Amino acid sequence: MEALNNYTPAQAREVGFDRNAYASPAIEGVFTGTLVMKIYGDFCLRCYFETDNGRKLKLTAWQNRRTGRYGPRGSGMDFKEIPLNTKWENRVGTSRKGQAVWITANETVRGGIA
Repeated sequence: MEALNNYTPAQAREVGFDRNAYASPAIEGVFTGTLVMKIYGDFCLRCYFETDNGRKLKLTAWQNRRTGRYGPRGSGMDFKEIPLNTKWENRVGTSRKGQAVWITANETVRGGIA
């Protein structure tokens, strides 16, 4: 299968990606990780990151209904267009329901994992 930039759940399974190995961040804060996979959900794009110390984290980019973009809350970014294997500093907050909310993302190094 040709490498894609964004995958459906079926395509991710087909290439052997284990999305169950990734957890949402448990606390507010900042982490830096390499974007290794993006999988479409219902009105969202789940983004999977691996940190330099081996943590596997996932964040949800919800689709902005006005612009159609998928990105951190309040950003004009569209992670649908962001290539895999790029490194990002991600700020995570907490929603009123106690769930992780992706606040910001800043690219740190083009090329990600060496």
